[in-house]
Amino acid sequence: MKPIGLLIFDLDGTLVNTLKDITSSVNFTLNRLGQESLTEDVVCRYVGDGIETLMIRSLGGKTENVSEAVSIYKEHHHANLVVHSRLYPTVSKTLEHFKSLPMAVISNKTMEFITPLLERLGIAGYFKLVIGADYGLPLKPAPDAVLKVLENFGIPKERAVIVGDGTTDVRAGKAAGIITCSVTYGFRPEEELRKEGPDYIIHELAGLKMLFRLESRDQK
Repeated sequence: MKPIGLLIFDLDGTLVNTLKDITSSVNFTLNRLGQESLTEDVVCRYVGDGIETLMIRSLGGKTENVSEAVSIYKEHHHANLVVHSRLYPTVSKTLEHFKSLPMAVISNKTMEFITPLLERLGIAGYFKLVIGADYGLPLKPAPDAVLKVLENFGIPKERAVIVGDGTTDVRAGKAAGIITCSVTYGFRPEEELRKEGPDYIIHELAGLKMLFRLESRDQK
């Protein structure tokens, strides 16, 4: 097992299954704008690059109603954030296993949703740094947020791991020069992830315990 000193996690599709609640808010927005609802499978393909991009894709690429759509979406999503959203299996036990390490979340979701989601699902206390879309840094796949986390904790790149269900996570990790680990249970097909060439692929979050061990003090 490889010794590591830092774990960085994506949120949606990695720690939390938010697809039903996201789809509900997307369809509420579309219906308010006189558009037809989308299936979960379609919405699943649209998520991962921020709310504005999600709404543009959901509106068929049209941009004229984006501001109104984002506003409607946010209002509905605030009120329906954790109706169906749940932690994926083994998330709690895995976070507990690695709790002595600094851990961070980097998400293309905004903090207004990230913070209450982590708090209401009981895992906020595990993360020493959380970076959302409104942190002031470019969204993944840009490496800026990853580099910010590395700088914050002073961990060497070869001892840092980013874990996510999306191609953006792999690309951000590779661009930052850290270890990349994809999960197959989230919002992207395994074949799509494999094409990005992550260093590791796991089928449940607990697989991290088989790959990595806590870095001892004398290794730092």
